[in-house]
Formats: sequence, structure tokens, C-alpha cells
Amino acid sequence: MASPNRTLVRWLLIPGLSLGLFLLFTLGAAWVTRFMEAPPAPEPPAPPPVLPRREAAPIAPELPRATAPAPRPTAPVREPPRAPPPREDFDAPDPRRVPVVEPVVERTSGRIDPEDLRLAVQAVTPLVQQCFQDAAQRNRGAQEVKLRFTVEGEGSEGKMNRGVLVSSTIPDPMVQACVLDSLLDARFPAPRLGGSATVLYPFRFTVPGDAGP
Repeated sequence: MASPNRTLVRWLLIPGLSLGLFLLFTLGAAWVTRFMEAPPAPEPPAPPPVLPRREAAPIAPELPRATAPAPRPTAPVREPPRAPPPREDFDAPDPRRVPVVEPVVERTSGRIDPEDLRLAVQAVTPLVQQCFQDAAQRNRGAQEVKLRFTVEGEGSEGKMNRGVLVSSTIPDPMVQACVLDSLLDARFPAPRLGGSATVLYPFRFTVPGDAGP
């Protein structure tokens, strides 16, 4: 007689083995069936749309190009040599001088000789020349300082009095005062019969032979 333990093992082992074999068979069948099924064929791509054909435009014949005549070689034009600009030499002596001109007697209450006036002014011309020479570098070209002065008698000689500036091309008050002071050293003749004489005299600083300003 079989023992109760063996009977219990047989009732538990046989159904368990049967269930395991069934599950194993089912899984194997499903795996084989999955790989045996063929995948669905892909759909063919849609054909591209057919565009209407365009007719090619007729090609115009190429016209021959006109060629310009080759320029003739011209001889190079030579410019004449330019003279160098004149160089200012500040150390060179100034050619301008103060010439002696005839004085103009505007009015007089006595009698006075214009030649005596000219000789008196000529004696102080070197002083006037120095006045212009001091401003020569700042004032180029011909210059003129015009003065009006009065000659009054003092005994046998005359003396300049009331000298004023009439016009000047040199805008330098030092030069104008220098020219006016130079006349104080002049020994003018006294007007005859007493009285005084008003004289207009232009001092010009020009190159000899130039007419001046």
C-alpha cells in the first residue's frame, strides 16, 4: 500500500508538469507563428506629376560686333620747365629810396620860396629813409606818408609847427610818428614879411624810377 506522502506528490507533480508543458508549448507556437507571418508589402510611390512641355524660344543669330579702330600713338607733350619762384632775401639791401619832391604851399600869410622848402626837407631825408627802412620787412612795395605842417618864422629862421598826418599806406603809428619827428630837425626858411606858411609834403618810399602809389 502506497504511503500518503507519495500520493500527495503524485497529485501535485503531475498536474504541475502538465501545466508547464502546456504553457511552454503555447509560447513556442506563438513565437514560431510570429516569424512565419510575412510583413505586408509597401505601397508603391506615387508617380511624379507630368509638367507640360515648353517650346524653346528661337535663338537669334549673333551679329558681328563692330571693332573700333586702334588709337594712334601720340607723341608725349613736354611741359616747358618752370622757373623757380623768386626767393626773398631779407638780408639783401632794400632798393627803395625816399626821393625829394616839390612841396605844395597850400596857403601863406607871408612870402616863402618853395625851393628853400625843398632844400630843407632834403636835408632830413636820410632820417625819413631810416623810418621807412625800419618797417621795410613788414611793408613791401611802394609806400607813402603824406604830412601837412606849418612853418612859422623865429628870427631869421623858420620852425615847423602843428604837423599832422594826412594819409599813409603804412598802418604803423610808429613809422608815422618817426617821419613827423624827422621834420623837427629841418631848418626851414622864415616866411618873408612875417606870418606863416602851410605846406603839404608827400614822403614816398619807392624804387628809383617808379611812380609810387
